Amino acid sequence: MSIISRYLAGLFFKHLALCLTGFLTLYIVVDFVEKISEFISQEIPLSAIMLYFVAQIPNVLILLAPVATLASVLITLVLLARNSEIVAFKGSGVSLFRLSRPLIFSALLLSVIIFLIGNLITPITSKIVNEIWEGRVRNTRTLDSAQLVKDVWIKDVRLFEHFDTYDEAKSLAFGVTILLLDEELNLWRRLEGERGFFSPYGLRLFGVKEKVYLPQTDQRPKSFQLNVSDEVFMAGHPIPPPGLGRHADQRTEEMNFYALAAAISNLEAEGFNPLRQLVDLNFKFSNPFISLIMVFVGIPIGFWREKGGSIALGLVLGLTLSFFYLVTQEISRTMGYAGFLPPFMAAWLPNCFFCLIGLYFFSYVRQ
Repeated sequence: MSIISRYLAGLFFKHLALCLTGFLTLYIVVDFVEKISEFISQEIPLSAIMLYFVAQIPNVLILLAPVATLASVLITLVLLARNSEIVAFKGSGVSLFRLSRPLIFSALLLSVIIFLIGNLITPITSKIVNEIWEGRVRNTRTLDSAQLVKDVWIKDVRLFEHFDTYDEAKSLAFGVTILLLDEELNLWRRLEGERGFFSPYGLRLFGVKEKVYLPQTDQRPKSFQLNVSDEVFMAGHPIPPPGLGRHADQRTEEMNFYALAAAISNLEAEGFNPLRQLVDLNFKFSNPFISLIMVFVGIPIGFWREKGGSIALGLVLGLTLSFFYLVTQEISRTMGYAGFLPPFMAAWLPNCFFCLIGLYFFSYVRQ
């Protein structure tokens, strides 16, 4: 590594450490002021309170790293411009692209570090934070609590079931669709119910529309007989397997990449549509590269002025651009959850969009 590269990388990481420390301190102080009254009202011991805020540090660092990265790049380049060092570098034959490389490689190294922290440390610390806050403060998290599950598919050899919503605790399903196949695996019966109640003796459906498909012959085309009834009891109908609510609602922030991929495979095998988990899995890859994208955006902005500049203006620009990026990312994530965007596109679209913006800005920088 050349002297110039070491010098610029050193400046970048020094400013990054200062920005991260300041942002992290501000975040923890605000969070402490907001939550301390609830900790005290629930008589949480001081050791648990300290553990809660310490366990939050890795998660908060990953959250604030893109903002701090962009601010650090802008501050570094503004200081170089104020000291006329950019003009001196260009006068010595060093191009702006050459000056950009140490910052880009530093951001790439930071992205790798964030990826490792996000898959090795934050799953553990997120579980600690959730157990203290939701389990001991809010009392809303228990291991045996079954929750509502949406979009459930259950498959058997000659049986397909779909529930819009399933409440395992009450053995209730809403928006029930049941498909029954004959021995030749042809559909012969379809039932649609507004809701259904499972018991050891069978399934009781309410508000039922039933289609019984008649055998197709040369003289008679395929047709069905429609029956509408208030209630239908299906004796001996199997109860859905236990644990659907717990498996379908696993917290993705408490799992690393491999655990989340395994959970998605299990959910698909159990008949779920793990759309949210697939989106979160792709975000586990794209999120660490946000810092690299912030450098692509920040470098051309920092190079626009080769002499002078304001550090305060750099901070304001960094915070503003980071805010717009986070808004774009959340919109893309929501569209991925809703199924309007494929999971891969939902995770990488904001990165690609802001990377193109950075390249566009760089085309206007005088080399």
